[in-house]
Amino acid sequence: MHAQIVVSGTPFLSDYDTITRIKLNLDLPNFGFNPGLLKLSDGYLMVVRCRASNCFNDQIFIHNPDAPVDVNYLIYLNEEYQITKKIVLDESIFVRDGSPWTPPLEDIRIFTWGNEVWMIGAIHDRGARKIEQALCKIQDDAIVQYQVLASPVGLSVEKNWIPVPIDGKLNLIYSFDPFQVMSMVSPTGNLKADSIQADEGDHPFRGGTTLVPYGSGYVALVHAAPMEYRGARLYTHHFVLFNKDLQLAEIGRPFFIEHHGIEFAVGIVAQEDGVLISYAVGDRVTRLMKIPNAVIEKFLSVE
Repeated sequence: MHAQIVVSGTPFLSDYDTITRIKLNLDLPNFGFNPGLLKLSDGYLMVVRCRASNCFNDQIFIHNPDAPVDVNYLIYLNEEYQITKKIVLDESIFVRDGSPWTPPLEDIRIFTWGNEVWMIGAIHDRGARKIEQALCKIQDDAIVQYQVLASPVGLSVEKNWIPVPIDGKLNLIYSFDPFQVMSMVSPTGNLKADSIQADEGDHPFRGGTTLVPYGSGYVALVHAAPMEYRGARLYTHHFVLFNKDLQLAEIGRPFFIEHHGIEFAVGIVAQEDGVLISYAVGDRVTRLMKIPNAVIEKFLSVE
């Protein structure tokens, strides 16, 4: 019954006349999805996951023997969202130093820390069957430095930490219920996570996009834990507000971006009147969407 109510009563962002949906022809060897997004001085940088299996009908994954091994692509766009360059992200550092971690990174958030480009994503230790978060520095289309951040509570799977660099310190949102934030003062420093509690239940809200300034604080998108509906996986998203001190102020009403099924917003960039988000549909289509402030406010209790 809950899933039926959500499907029938939850709005789509794509139904609002004032939003702009931007389709991208990535022309990759296989379907690209879960795109991170970063504003550059002359355009945008996306990091897009491309794997050797395809998702059908939001529920079935089928291996594509003609696709290359799983990789991440760096996609450069100009100010008109036209692709100017695409190249495989060089993640060979994980292999060269003999580490047990097996690339590629998954579900990458890309951001700037100081004057440098960084990303954080999930990395597998397939021998130990662990997934941790890896903090990586990007230079000349390659990962040139990394630190694998161990779970603060000893979990074997860690995903969807949200990076928030403020005043030279990197904050990492760990969870929303309870709302918990970790921090690092330098890329080679220790993760300050002494008071982090283990997740003891199936909490509804999961990590989503990075944060951008909004009003006197910040705004982001998060996704809700997936539901099963008629055999398919179904995700909703929420706008989330934070104050200037990175305290959680509000989790807004749910919405679909454009699709009943698998959707995942990863990147966000502030614009003059709203935000630009990067997202994937059905684990096989990558798009951008411009959302004006007036639409964001429709999903919040305090405009």
